Amino acid sequence: MKSNNSIARRLLVMVLTVAVCVTMLGNSSRVSAASAYQIKINKQQNCVTIYKSGANGKYKPVKAMVCSTGYATPVGTFPLGEKMRWHTLMGPCYGQYCTRIHGGILFHSVWYYKQTPSSLSASAYNKLGVTASHGCVRLSVADAKWIYDNVPSGSPVTVYNSSNPGPLGKPSAIKLPYSSTWDPTDVWSSGNPWNKKKPSISGTKNQTVPYNGTYSAKKGVTAKNTTGYDATSRLKVSVRYHGADVKKVDTKKPGVYKVIYKLRDEIGRKVQKIVKVKVTSSLPAPKIRNAQDIYVKSADQLTRGRALKNVTITQKGKKLARKYIKVIFKKQKKMFYEV
Repeated sequence: MKSNNSIARRLLVMVLTVAVCVTMLGNSSRVSAASAYQIKINKQQNCVTIYKSGANGKYKPVKAMVCSTGYATPVGTFPLGEKMRWHTLMGPCYGQYCTRIHGGILFHSVWYYKQTPSSLSASAYNKLGVTASHGCVRLSVADAKWIYDNVPSGSPVTVYNSSNPGPLGKPSAIKLPYSSTWDPTDVWSSGNPWNKKKPSISGTKNQTVPYNGTYSAKKGVTAKNTTGYDATSRLKVSVRYHGADVKKVDTKKPGVYKVIYKLRDEIGRKVQKIVKVKVTSSLPAPKIRNAQDIYVKSADQLTRGRALKNVTITQKGKKLARKYIKVIFKKQKKMFYEV
């Protein structure tokens, strides 16, 4: 038989072990007051806002993410829990870059049929931005990975309801063709076909516009995002004239304008195109004829009337009044002037 002392020692070890486990569990359920980040989830608007602590200790919004919550997503403040690269979800299905919020509620990517990045559910992905989950917070791979990589466990996560999406607004979610099985934000998966895609702008061209003619920078111009959907409404147009930014191509101001088209799609990929628009002059340059050398005996005889005695000015074949001619006398040397 074992001695009473031996049994007592074993019981003491068991009690201490249980106490240590309880302490660890207690610590893992506490919000870290020193966290560099806070996360707020607007359940009503399906929008996540990330806040970062500044030098003064105050938190400022730095990043917004579109998400899909569920009716079972609990409201309250919770400490961010453990992180899992892949995790089995209800179905069963699988999520990438999972981070526990509370109990069985996680941040994770949109679900996959298999534990492989080429088996994404496109229909679930296209629901980002609306309530669609069983309670977890679904994100794009890029957003789920950002939380996974940057926000430490213990950081506070607050789930609330509001009609205001948040200080940074709610980002737009990109749509996928239903034939696609890849998340276009998953740039870390080498086989992802979306890694070679980018937005496009069509219909831009160099043009010559007549003086006082009609010009619209967006006429005939269209744009598509990375996944091939129309993104014309996201197109930004700016104009430069003689090196300065202007509001538009002014067809009453002849010259060459640079029209700059820029598109940044829902997942942050960019494209730019620049064209030149030339606005022609209203009339050809005037022509001055019969300007001749003038011989006078003194400088005071150099008058405007004498200089213009035989001069004519025409524009597009029409004679113009002499009042349009400016006459300047510039002394070059003694008894010699340039007119």
